[in-house]
Amino acid sequence: MWRVQRKIMSQMSLHKELGLTVPQMGLLNMIAKEKKSRVVQLAECMEVKSSAVTVMLDRLEVLGYIKREPDGKDRRAVVVTITEKGQQVLEEGHFRSKELLAEHLSILKPEELRNFAEYYRMIEDQER
Repeated sequence: MWRVQRKIMSQMSLHKELGLTVPQMGLLNMIAKEKKSRVVQLAECMEVKSSAVTVMLDRLEVLGYIKREPDGKDRRAVVVTITEKGQQVLEEGHFRSKELLAEHLSILKPEELRNFAEYYRMIEDQER
C-alpha cells in the first residue's frame, strides 16, 4: 500500500507535461470552481501572500488559461476567470490524474483498497 502511495506521489509531476506546476494546477482549479475570483481570495485559500498568487497568475495568463479584468464594483480590485483554453487543460489534467490513480490502485487487493480509502478519509477529516 505504501509503495502505491509513493508511486502516485512521485508521478504527480504529471502536470509538468501540461506545462504547469502542481500549485498552478491547484490555482487553476480554484478559479474554475469559483467562476470569478479576486487575488486576495485566492491567496487566502492557498494560504500564501497575494504577491505569490500574482506571479502564478502572470504565468497562467501568458499561457492563455486565465483572464484578468477590472472588478465592476471596485476599481482597485481585479477579477480572475478561467478561459476556455484553461478549462480544457484543467479537464486534461483531471483525466490524466484519474487514469494514473486507477492504474496504481488496480494492483491493490480489495482489503488493501479499503484500508487505503479509510486512511485518506481519516486525513481528510483531520484537515477539516
